[in-house]
Amino acid sequence: MRRLRLVLACAVVLLALVRPLVAAAATEDRGIVVRVQPARIVIRELDGTRAAFAVTRRTVVTLDGRRVRLRRLRRGDVATIGHAGHLALAVSAVRP
Repeated sequence: MRRLRLVLACAVVLLALVRPLVAAAATEDRGIVVRVQPARIVIRELDGTRAAFAVTRRTVVTLDGRRVRLRRLRRGDVATIGHAGHLALAVSAVRP
């Protein structure tokens, strides 16, 4: 029982240390939607480069403040993408 408590305490401390590192790894990019595919979105960023992101079922996609499916986004929408690497965590778009 004592060993189990020690293992649980170590796990809690480890999670407390790792969580800020994971949150820091998530970044945000903004740009114009160039292409929308079933599991991927491509944007043209403000500096002119293109960036592609994988979209999963867990990705939260909103358009004009309402939650929608990815296929509702269109070329020309202005999007902000919160991501970790090339995996989109959240896509927030507005239609001009």
